[in-house]
This record gives sequence, structure tokens and C-alpha cells, in this order.
Amino acid sequence: MRITRETDYAFRICGYLAQHEGEIIGAPKIAEDRVIPERFTLRILRKLNQAGITTAKRGVNGGYTLKKPKEHINLYDIVVAIDGPIVVNRCLDAQDPYCSYMGSDPKAHLQCRFHSTLGQVQNQIIDVLKGRTLDMIVNPS
Repeated sequence: MRITRETDYAFRICGYLAQHEGEIIGAPKIAEDRVIPERFTLRILRKLNQAGITTAKRGVNGGYTLKKPKEHINLYDIVVAIDGPIVVNRCLDAQDPYCSYMGSDPKAHLQCRFHSTLGQVQNQIIDVLKGRTLDMIVNPS
């Protein structure tokens, strides 16, 4: 598994909005401040809006803001909004599970030790990301 550049940028965008919670900030300002191409910023903000992490206000004084308090947005939410569910190996993909060792038997994961181990790793990654909120990142104690 690799965190994509798009997700990395989404972290930066959300972090910036968390630091300016309650303010409506235009995409050009966010892009400039976080050193992200503006077109990429707009594409990411569209995904974040669709996921309910940010919201947009149209018009001359329009821009973006967090839709929920920064204490209620975790890094996992952002990853899923941009890249979809975390899957460390195809055998763990809920949409298309396939074990190259055990085949497509629905019970293969119960027999494959690698599947079981990778499942534990995947769950640990998800747990860590769910345990880190934007508030914890922008206001470390």
C-alpha cells in the first residue's frame, strides 16, 4: 500500500482548513499556501466535498471550509475519500477477493495464513489512521 500524492495533498488541504476552522477559504489561496497545483486542489476538494469532509460556498466570497469539526475528521476518512478503501493485497479486497494460492473460494481466507497475516496488518493501518484526527495533527500536544 502506498499513500498517493493526491491523498498527501488532501492531508495538507484538510490540515490547512483545520487551522482556519470556521473560515471560508478560496481554492487559489489553499493551493498557493500548501504548494499544490490549483487544478489538482480543485479536483481534491471536489472529492472531499462528495465525501462530506468539506463544503463549498459559491459566489464572490466563496470558498471551502470543513463540514465537521476537526476533532471528528480522521486520516482514514480522508484516505477513503480520495483513494477508496485501504486494501494491502487483492485477497483482502471486499469487492473482488481472490487468493492466488487458494483461488476464488469464499472460504479461502480462512485457510491461507498469508491472508490472515495481511488482514491483521491492514486492520492495524486502518486503526492507526482512524485514531488520528485533524485536530491531533494541527494541534499536537
